Amino acid sequence: MNMDKVELDFETLKKILDNSHDEIYVTNAMGIVVYVNNASEKHYGVKASEIIGKKSREISEKKYWGPRISPIAIDKKMSITLEQETCTGKTLLTTATPVFDSDGNIELIIENSRDVTESEGIKHELEKSTQLLKRYKKEVAVLRKLETNIPDFFCQSDKMESLIELVKRIAPVDSTVLLLGESGSGKGHMAKYIHNNSPRKDGPFITVNCASIPSELMEAEMFGYSKGAFTGANVKGNIGLIELANDGTLFLDEIAELSPRMQAKLLQVLHENQYFKVGGRELQQVNCRIIAATNRNLQEMIKKGDFREDLYYRLNIFELTLPPLRDRKEEIIPLADFILQKFNKKYKFNHQFSQRCYDLFMQYSWPGNVRELENIIERLTVVTQATIIDEFDLPHSFHTTAEPHLTSIPTISTHSLSLDDAVSHVEKNLILQAYKELGSSYEVAKTLDISQSKASRLIRKYFPGQENELKKIE
Repeated sequence: MNMDKVELDFETLKKILDNSHDEIYVTNAMGIVVYVNNASEKHYGVKASEIIGKKSREISEKKYWGPRISPIAIDKKMSITLEQETCTGKTLLTTATPVFDSDGNIELIIENSRDVTESEGIKHELEKSTQLLKRYKKEVAVLRKLETNIPDFFCQSDKMESLIELVKRIAPVDSTVLLLGESGSGKGHMAKYIHNNSPRKDGPFITVNCASIPSELMEAEMFGYSKGAFTGANVKGNIGLIELANDGTLFLDEIAELSPRMQAKLLQVLHENQYFKVGGRELQQVNCRIIAATNRNLQEMIKKGDFREDLYYRLNIFELTLPPLRDRKEEIIPLADFILQKFNKKYKFNHQFSQRCYDLFMQYSWPGNVRELENIIERLTVVTQATIIDEFDLPHSFHTTAEPHLTSIPTISTHSLSLDDAVSHVEKNLILQAYKELGSSYEVAKTLDISQSKASRLIRKYFPGQENELKKIE
């Protein structure tokens, strides 16, 4: 099929150029502007007719834009690209290209300028977002380190030494672990210890307390939800805790509290490493190690129908039982000293335990295990006024298993005490023992042969909780 030859006349060509989004600016070898399209008005606020025919130097003096690029292209005799700023606040990306005649002389300089102001803004925002993301990543890394930065277990008992040896063999193996033991025995601590000694140690460690999240919310919290899954679901949906744990460890504390529905869904995750978000149809892949913990008897729960047997066998590929603190008494004193130093540092004190305090620690049954020990020591660190934390500073429960000894005096080999501290220690014991037995400042004063006012003052000093009782008695 024959087609007529199409030729562009000057007017058509000018119409095309004047409607170009980019600016086209042409000067001849004499530096006179021979053409500029209508984009100049958008860039400089000046009509093309006010520029054409003017010398480039004259235009430059008006400072419509800068820096000048054509002199560089003329000097180097090659295309040059620079960013320019205009008088109207635009950012232009300009390329100046020299055009040569048959003799190799420059005939024209053609400049093509594109407005990249918006692109620069996007680029700037991207740089800000990138820097912010780097900062957030660093903050997350610091928080993750703080979360999982735990001291090693105190292994001064045969039971704990055997347990830790087993844990060191289990940790590198990417299998589920079931931690059993009484409340406060250190199951959360052990989960972090396993994570820190596994190939996933640089990944996230996400803790889910199955007892603290209402059953009707647990599925959405654990698995996340898709857009429009329920009334109030945000536009983009939400990721779940299991997704946050990807490439890391998911610690399911108090797993016995999971509802039957959640037990079934968790079984699917353990079996197939897949799950659906609430209201979602797209299958999600998961890559995390699961460590579960409970202080309940799962075997009994299975018999009663409260816990799935198939889930139990999926969880306890490795089953570890943490012994209670009363069964590893060799660790009580070093653990107490470690915890005391931690809180001394935190609250800026310099407390020490008396020997009688250590004796009561060893006699106590510790029903709350390590958590109870830590809570008691933190309270003692804050409320005890004297440097030495003594037997009378301990809660009442400690005195039901052993009688206090009035003659308990700290020795130099136990603590480095000044004479004043030793005298204060004996005075405290005398006052507290006498007040406990006699019940009034009058009888204490009479027995110790001191004035009643001094007896009252000393009782208030060493027995601050009895001020109201003293007022009644006196």
